Amino acid sequence: MNTGWFVEDAAFARFANTDAIAVLQPVIEKLGSLSGARCGIIGAGGAASAVLWSLRNVGADTTLFARHEEAGQALANKFGARFERLKTAQWQGFDLVINATPLGTRGPLESFTVATAAVQLRGARLAYDLVYNPGETQFMAEARAAGCDAIGGLSMLALQAAEQFRLWTRCEPPLAVMREAAMSTLSAPGSVRIRQGAERRFKSGFQSPK
Repeated sequence: MNTGWFVEDAAFARFANTDAIAVLQPVIEKLGSLSGARCGIIGAGGAASAVLWSLRNVGADTTLFARHEEAGQALANKFGARFERLKTAQWQGFDLVINATPLGTRGPLESFTVATAAVQLRGARLAYDLVYNPGETQFMAEARAAGCDAIGGLSMLALQAAEQFRLWTRCEPPLAVMREAAMSTLSAPGSVRIRQGAERRFKSGFQSPK
């Protein structure tokens, strides 16, 4: 859950995960229905949980890929997904591959990638990086080099913020304005968004691509 609000004239609050609500909208615009679609999710944290929950709800065929088998297997089991080790991943024949890790985020992690070579992504239909800054990540570049379509996380960022706006105000959000504001902010000089603790957790475990 990432959003909470008090119910008017009631002594309780409600909570929602707007990431889970928004995460698939950019994909559906590209691919249409995801029912039965073969989807690979990279990561074993909160973002991966939101993605798995959303994909399960639309009837997708999901496989989770992670470095750490214990954490990855546990998360996969929770959502009825298969688990495979990231190191040996091959995504040929997948409709969708999602990076749900912070790797590639502008800053110390920018040159890092979950895909060790473009060959891993060859044959996948669409690569989706939840990282939104920079707009073109290393993962997306590798996907395009492998002949895949690729999208970044900016649309999801705007869509989940729009859902928060709707929940808090009960008004329709100005989505186009919000998207433009996000793009302007992220393209400003010195703009850096690094998830708390990401560098500490990942820097020792990944090598910059050669």
